[in-house]
Amino acid sequence: MELYVNPSGGFAGDMFAAALISAGADEERVSSAMQAAAEKLGKASVKHVRTADGSSRMLIRVEHHHGHLSVHKAAHLLEHLMADLEVEPVYAAFGFRMLKALAEAEKIAHETHDFDMEHHHHHDHHHDQDHHHAHEHAEWMKDLPEAWLHEAQDILIDIVGAVCGLQALGVPPQAKLLAPVAYGGGSISFSHGSMKVPAPATAVMIQNNRLPVTAGPIDIELFTPTGAAALSALGVGEVVQLPQGRVRSRGYSRGTKDLPIPPLEVVLL
Repeated sequence: MELYVNPSGGFAGDMFAAALISAGADEERVSSAMQAAAEKLGKASVKHVRTADGSSRMLIRVEHHHGHLSVHKAAHLLEHLMADLEVEPVYAAFGFRMLKALAEAEKIAHETHDFDMEHHHHHDHHHDQDHHHAHEHAEWMKDLPEAWLHEAQDILIDIVGAVCGLQALGVPPQAKLLAPVAYGGGSISFSHGSMKVPAPATAVMIQNNRLPVTAGPIDIELFTPTGAAALSALGVGEVVQLPQGRVRSRGYSRGTKDLPIPPLEVVLL
């Protein structure tokens, strides 16, 4: 089985999970796994709904109970979630590739943009070091950079959604693109001020992982850091044509807003 993705209306982590449900992954299983991940971050609700055009959409609300999340803390939370959710090794490895892609990009983006990091560098640090020694055995921890997940703490929710969706469908965690990723335009405002789209971490992944992209079709952020992490971990390369063959299923999803753009489409062959 092969996975093809058409991101001509953008790509985000929550949209990927929703598209996998639309393509046939068990809605209850994926939603409840994402709920479990969200509850690690704070008081949360995760719901899957259908949009007017029949696409899937995840409605995710989280009241965060801690500030910025360190990569190592995220990795430990993810390790526990993978065990609780009985994620198979091939999908767990994909989930950690997603976290690693984002972590490396966040680190480079922050070195490049020189954000003021002082205000939260202290509170979590000693705590992290203790954790680090307790978990020397965890293979995936060794390669993770020390970094903070600023705008993308919800990566945990998106990773779990992608992992459980792929596992439920039985499709290998790799994909091919049917179109370049539309990243939108304009600017986004976040805790460090306002920046042009794509966001710094997304821009790093586009460059480092050679993700084919195109600007537009509207001036809003359409390609998010968690989306870039997912496509990086799925190993997408050049844009291809959908091969002739029997399509097993298609899935369609939208982000949180109704926008005049195509939905995200996934095709299983």
